[in-house]
Amino acid sequence: MSLILLVILVLLIGLCFKCQYRKSAYGLSILTVILFFLIGNGVVPRYLLMQLQQDYQRKPNLQWASHNVIILLGAGTIKIPGTGEVEPPLFAYGRIVETAVQYQDCHQSKQECWIIISGGDPSHNGMSEAKVYQDWLVDLGVPEKVMITEPNSLNTWQNAQFTRQILVSDHDFSPFTEQNSISVLMTSALHLRRSELYFNHFGINAIPFRADYLNVSVSWLPTGYAFALTDFALHEYVGYWRYFIYNMMGWNAPQQQAVFISD
Repeated sequence: MSLILLVILVLLIGLCFKCQYRKSAYGLSILTVILFFLIGNGVVPRYLLMQLQQDYQRKPNLQWASHNVIILLGAGTIKIPGTGEVEPPLFAYGRIVETAVQYQDCHQSKQECWIIISGGDPSHNGMSEAKVYQDWLVDLGVPEKVMITEPNSLNTWQNAQFTRQILVSDHDFSPFTEQNSISVLMTSALHLRRSELYFNHFGINAIPFRADYLNVSVSWLPTGYAFALTDFALHEYVGYWRYFIYNMMGWNAPQQQAVFISD
């Protein structure tokens, strides 16, 4: 997204020169150079990431209830070229490991503990995120019998929509209508604000739990890493504000009542 913005500015500069709008062209040139360096040296992505993640800096100290469910959101999959094996990508490892850690903590409390893994196959790698992550959780010692896979969602909105369908239709979750129940939403800190918004829309008022946290150092020289983080952050902002625009236009599905109560 940031690269597209800079390309558009360069095209506008060329158009202004062609149309003899030299003052406008010089002004846009200065703006483009400043924006390039502010993004590349980390100032812009640092600010954008802070606004998205600042509410999730501290991980919550979970007090497990009688009935608990951890909702793990997918972060994609990758297919290894040489073997054809499908594995979690870089951003998924923290979510998987943190889910395993919190499950073990919940299990040791002697309470009922479930994991819902939500994620389809948007990359068309031949295996859903839910199935891939489930296999890795099993390798980390989580029993397969406590996991429910949701293999159809292709984005965060569908993660929330299809997870609600599981919670309201699966008889194993009927005790979750009681007061002494909690749900935990497990994803990256970068992704939590938008995920919370969508899940609350579908009546899943879960406790947000960050698996990882992104940051960028400010440097004198522009780096590709800073541009990449800017794009990650802008993706979240677009999805966040699109929700309110769609609500205003009446394009979102009707807001749902709470599935169960989280203490």
